[in-house]
Amino acid sequence: MKRLAALLLAVVAVPAVAQTAPEVRTDYVSFGGHDEGLIYRPAGAASRIALVYAHPSGNTFDTAVGREMARRGYAIMMVNHHDEDERLDAFAGAISQAIRHMRALPGIERVVLVGHSGGGPLVAFYQNVAEHGPGACSGAEKIYPCRADLLKDLAPADGVVLLDPTLGAFHQMSSIDPAAGGETRDAALDMFAPGNGYDPASGRASYPAEFRRRFAAGQARRSDALIAQARERLAAIEAGQGLFADDEPFVIRGIGHHAAGARLYQPDTDMLSHTRAPHLLLRADGSEREGVIASVRGPGGKATRDGLRTMELMGNNSSVRIFLATAAIRTKDFAIGADDITGVDWASAFSSAPGNAPGISVPSLVLTMSCHYLLVPGEIVFDRLGSRDKSYAAVEGATHVFGPCKPEYGDTVKRTFDHVAGWLAKPGRF
Repeated sequence: MKRLAALLLAVVAVPAVAQTAPEVRTDYVSFGGHDEGLIYRPAGAASRIALVYAHPSGNTFDTAVGREMARRGYAIMMVNHHDEDERLDAFAGAISQAIRHMRALPGIERVVLVGHSGGGPLVAFYQNVAEHGPGACSGAEKIYPCRADLLKDLAPADGVVLLDPTLGAFHQMSSIDPAAGGETRDAALDMFAPGNGYDPASGRASYPAEFRRRFAAGQARRSDALIAQARERLAAIEAGQGLFADDEPFVIRGIGHHAAGARLYQPDTDMLSHTRAPHLLLRADGSEREGVIASVRGPGGKATRDGLRTMELMGNNSSVRIFLATAAIRTKDFAIGADDITGVDWASAFSSAPGNAPGISVPSLVLTMSCHYLLVPGEIVFDRLGSRDKSYAAVEGATHVFGPCKPEYGDTVKRTFDHVAGWLAKPGRF
């Protein structure tokens, strides 16, 4: 499925990738096997705080976070774990090695773990388990437990930064298309049908409350059925009756990947449209203000509409174990509103960012982008963080990949990483 990691870049405007600036140098580190890292270092004096960046994709080395934070005086290691196993526990060993490596550098006193997008659930999972041990992800409440043998003696970070984090398992579950479960599309559950509130000309939707309820119930039914099917196959595998001894393919029609998926809140911008509580907004004019933060995003989801019948966008070509570890989560009458997501058992999936957040005690920053749909998911994670020192802010007009969605929002990249640097440097925090 990692062949689909580039999909996000295809559907969101991406800032141009600059070459490494002269004031930044890089050092390559091999940890052996699948694991490697690239350290971005400032040419001048470096902070006593170092960073480690992790994301469950094939290559993080050219991600903007490395260059931007090094330009602000922070040494940062970008971690790669090249393996087809997409379960989050597979990445833990590489992250632990990276934290230990950075902590051993001369002059480094603290190491902070950074995750963006799907890296948010990864970082939350890692830090929770590093602080509390494998029992944090293998209890009876989990639909599918983590692999404790991969998670021994992990090095905990001294702080956590989550940049526009997704929710983990629920993000995948909420991409399930309930209209695609049968031989033909179910018109009553088709989010792209004009009769259900979708306007094909503009790509914008205004779904009636009854359709939202019906759609969510349909997603939950399909999710429950898929979980039951996967658990049945897992039992057969473990009894020696599967197609293979360790795992087997698990193909699902109508489940999205990354930016694709049957998510009502992409075309309907009244959903997940604002935070519940007042937070800090980093405004385009350089000022900051506290208040309820509104999303300024436009409608999305066109790629899903155009690719409904393609395996590349709307087909899960994975395995039983990977599905259970990354997409299986319990819900009961779940609903997505303007400022919340309710009816989700966040603790039932070990890949759930809100499920892992209560176990994080170190200083934590959640920084979201207001020209995207993760304002409210980020607030859900923030609200559940166990840290006594936690901060939430949003960058006005920034897209998921940090650039501005309109020119009038100015240099959103600068505001994003200036804020991260300022948060890290607050006296007494680290």
